[in-house]
Amino acid sequence: MRNSMPKRKGAALYITVLLGLGLLYLLIFPSPTPELAVRKSLLIRDPAAALAGRVTEGRIKDDPRYGNLYYAEQTERSYIYVKKSRLGWHVTSSGTGP
Repeated sequence: MRNSMPKRKGAALYITVLLGLGLLYLLIFPSPTPELAVRKSLLIRDPAAALAGRVTEGRIKDDPRYGNLYYAEQTERSYIYVKKSRLGWHVTSSGTGP
């Protein structure tokens, strides 16, 4: 019995550290898809919309300055531009209108 307790605490600490590093990776590094990049940017301001909101692709593609337009319905910043880099997709601009 005595030996099983430290192993459980070590495993819980290991899982907590892995989850923390995973969350840090998701928040800092670019996303593999444009929709995930939009949802990641919404996560800080409106978590409910980031998880359950509808994200649709806009008509503006390959803008040299901003990238591709996406709409996030029912959010404060409903127009979000994402651009692809070598690492993945990231949000370049967001606001209430294009």
